[in-house]
Amino acid sequence: MALMEGMKGCGGCHKIGLKSEAEIKELKTAGQNFGLASCDACHTRHLFSVTEARQPQSCQTCHMGFDHPQWEMYSASKHGVRFLLKQNKVLPDNAAAPTCQTCHMPDGNHEVRTAWGFLAVRLPLPEDKSWAEDRVTILQGLGVLDPEGKPTARLEVVKAADLARLTHEAWQKERDKMIALCSRCHSANFARSELEKGDKMIREADKLMAEAIRIVAGLYKDGLLPKPKNYAYAFPDLLTFHDAPTVIEQKLFVMFLEHRMRTFQGTFHHNPDYSLWYGWSEMVRSLAEIRALAEEYRAKARK
Repeated sequence: MALMEGMKGCGGCHKIGLKSEAEIKELKTAGQNFGLASCDACHTRHLFSVTEARQPQSCQTCHMGFDHPQWEMYSASKHGVRFLLKQNKVLPDNAAAPTCQTCHMPDGNHEVRTAWGFLAVRLPLPEDKSWAEDRVTILQGLGVLDPEGKPTARLEVVKAADLARLTHEAWQKERDKMIALCSRCHSANFARSELEKGDKMIREADKLMAEAIRIVAGLYKDGLLPKPKNYAYAFPDLLTFHDAPTVIEQKLFVMFLEHRMRTFQGTFHHNPDYSLWYGWSEMVRSLAEIRALAEEYRAKARK
């Protein structure tokens, strides 16, 4: 069920790009009849307007909601507000007001990529020992490392999909590109400082997330919570999505895919209120609930 819903929720957008005949046939078999080349996800049909596709509202249809509310964060940020005022002719046409495309598709480049990627995980591990341990736990929760910290087959999927930067050089390349973009309006020092705030927010979010993962993994290890079906390890699978069978596992899933995502995405999109109240604060709440639920399992076992 989760796979089918995932296809509906993700497949509508994540088919962007030119397709081979075999890929088009596969999409049709899965029920997709329009947008097979998917340029019309942004350049909508009939007009196929470049001007339309350059507006941030073109991104809103997909980049909003549960796990990636970039539209909500951007549109309420100073960047987004200035652009909307510019669209409304309150500000002049030459006012500095970046759009989604300004930062993520500079000069018309369709290769949308960021240093931290979609899930804010990367290799190599940081020098900070505590953060390194937390990130290993999250990578284990994502199933790309096994409980002993060894790579799994899922890591190869991550590599193939280019979901994460797996070398320092790959990460630094994307960070340098973003600093160069920000420097069109700001000083390089200011841009670097703001991006480093996002790095620090990821570290704080990882600390909360890793503790929650370890709590649930401990329940599996002690036989107090059934190990997930079709999963090789006594470790929570953060990609179980809606099929997470218990309340505590559902809370873990939401903590990761909703609240952790908002914590770091809100920071990088210059929306500190979103990052704090919809992100980090909710992670703190989720962790408190997971601790309490875990104690209930253990208290029941003691009786």
